[in-house]
Amino acid sequence: MAFWNNKSKETYVETETVATPAPRNEPPAIAVVAPSPKPAASVVAAGAVISGSLSSPGDVHIEGIVIGDVRCDTLVVGKNGEVKGNVISEIATIRGKVSGDVRARMIQLATSGSIDGDLTHAILIIEEGGQFEGRSKRSADPLAGPSIETTHIETKTTSERSTKKTKATTAKAQAAVTPESKAPVANEDPPRSSLADALGDAFAVNA
Repeated sequence: MAFWNNKSKETYVETETVATPAPRNEPPAIAVVAPSPKPAASVVAAGAVISGSLSSPGDVHIEGIVIGDVRCDTLVVGKNGEVKGNVISEIATIRGKVSGDVRARMIQLATSGSIDGDLTHAILIIEEGGQFEGRSKRSADPLAGPSIETTHIETKTTSERSTKKTKATTAKAQAAVTPESKAPVANEDPPRSSLADALGDAFAVNA
């Protein structure tokens, strides 16, 4: 009986080591943030009349009448619109009438527009036919001045101080007035003492 020596066949697989390149210092990823939506524009329709200050973070379009100050991002005063107060905005396009000071980075006065007040601006555009009555001042940052509310408070405080000062001066002047003294009468005899009266009576008796 024959026996075969069955040896297991071993298989060798040659492997190759590949060097992995070192990771590069890549800049961190920048998150993209979507800009917040701009507020809808506020419109003062034709025929509407607003009495009081108007403030909006967005755009304001005026076709009616605003009796008060206006502060917004972009202001457009329509051909039939009117503002009776001061204006503070990034961009102001005046096609109607503004009676007050205007502070904006860019002021555009259209042909049909008119401004009766002082202008503070970085860019000023006046179309042919636009009417402007006041002073114009160029500034690198025209919005850096005091706000409308602060201006009102400062004006009110100054007025109250002037009133109080006037009242204090009047009161001081009244306190300084002395009561009237009785004026001497030329024909009135000088007062006589009781001793003089007694001596006079004694002389009269002896006489």
